[in-house]
Amino acid sequence: MKTLEKICVVLDKIASAVTIALLVFLTILIAYSVISRFVFNTPVAWQYEATLVCLSWVVFIGMSITFRNDEHMRLTFVSNALPKKMQNIWLCIMDAFVFVFLVVAAYLSISIIKNAMPTQYQTIPVSRGLFYMPFPIGCVMSLFHIVNTNLKRLSGQTVGAENANDPKV
Repeated sequence: MKTLEKICVVLDKIASAVTIALLVFLTILIAYSVISRFVFNTPVAWQYEATLVCLSWVVFIGMSITFRNDEHMRLTFVSNALPKKMQNIWLCIMDAFVFVFLVVAAYLSISIIKNAMPTQYQTIPVSRGLFYMPFPIGCVMSLFHIVNTNLKRLSGQTVGAENANDPKV
């Protein structure tokens, strides 16, 4: 379990670094685009497609952070109505459904990436597959976090944001 925790810490650092870097880049790019368009009257042609690709990476790589912090969406009104011991079982069941969904979705998305790889965007010289690529990557990263979180939950350890960055857990 300590090995899995170490893997999750590394994955979390990677996800955090990628999302932070892309959000900084997006902030600069959008500010530059607004100034370029409204002050100098010369719009940046590639800004829209670059923003789409970057946001795709931010969303799907960033989703693993929510799984690491155990803050993803689920039916909390049901779990809150249950006794404490049943809450953990219910959350594990919900996570099992999410786990199956992520495995199937990651597998099916690979064919979409393969189909999109040969084509390129019109304004930026990158493959359209780059837009779809973060989905299976984020799914795999999220799967590690789901397993780690549920092993902790079932062993009685604290899970969630309060220990997400503590490698000693």
